[in-house]
Amino acid sequence: MTGGPAPGRGRHHMLGAFAAMVFVGVSWGANVPVSKVMLEHFDVVPMLTIRTLAAVATLGVLLVLAEGVRNLRIEIGLKRFLLIGLMMSGFFTVFIAGIRFSNPISAAAVQVAGPLVSAATVRLVTGARFDPGFGVALALTLTGGAILAAGSLFGRGALTLGGGEIIVLLSNAIWTLYSLKAQAWFDRASQLHRAYVASLSALGWMSVLTLVLIGLGWANSPFGVTDGWVWSQLLLVAVFSSGVGAYLWNVGASRLGVAIASLWVNLVPFFAVLWSMTYGFIPNAYQIAGGLVALSGVVYMQWRRLQTIKR
Repeated sequence: MTGGPAPGRGRHHMLGAFAAMVFVGVSWGANVPVSKVMLEHFDVVPMLTIRTLAAVATLGVLLVLAEGVRNLRIEIGLKRFLLIGLMMSGFFTVFIAGIRFSNPISAAAVQVAGPLVSAATVRLVTGARFDPGFGVALALTLTGGAILAAGSLFGRGALTLGGGEIIVLLSNAIWTLYSLKAQAWFDRASQLHRAYVASLSALGWMSVLTLVLIGLGWANSPFGVTDGWVWSQLLLVAVFSSGVGAYLWNVGASRLGVAIASLWVNLVPFFAVLWSMTYGFIPNAYQIAGGLVALSGVVYMQWRRLQTIKR
């Protein structure tokens, strides 16, 4: 008698992870152009606080509908509760700070190395070996990202560094660490509950930082913005990217492993280009080719996992 799930169930398990990570790519891709617009109206930390508040509200409603009010309770202990939120809010802040102080072209090029940083972080923290096929998938996704960056380089001229590129890479390590702890620090909690708890803790950290910055005069209150269109954009990306996207990332990371799930981050630039078309941006051949190559990497990795389950 053998243990473990039946092959059919295992394939459906992996296909569910596939769908979850596609949504992550789409929603986080939308986050890129929308955030650029939002930064013209909001300061960074107050904007992130409003987004996190909307994400917590969304996850809380979903959690009540799916599992009942009882599952809103926090049961992981104060220390872990504070740390999981510190990691999530730290990622948000560090990533945006890196983008702000980077040359846009070099920042895009540096982000291609994100899966490498994530894989190295997983290896350092857990000592786990890479899955079969990881090398091929990583090569394909990195190649796709390099093509995307090359399109910008050839169109914009020489590559210059703004100083924030190392911060962008650091943010990948923080998010990977958060993802590992989100899977390790909860006993039998659902992925929805884990995303809710982490976001609620992050909201506490972001709220305190926002109040301090506004009190010191280093940031403006977000409620000084009265444009309804701007607020609708901010709340939509908060609900679908910061809220539902964070939950589905946990689903993908729990089923695929954090290192494999990190490969999907290279789909974000591809979907960001598609979303940017709504703002009048027309993709060029480099961006189309780079997106397709990156997509082939994650599809290959998913195919290898499904073949392993079938055997």
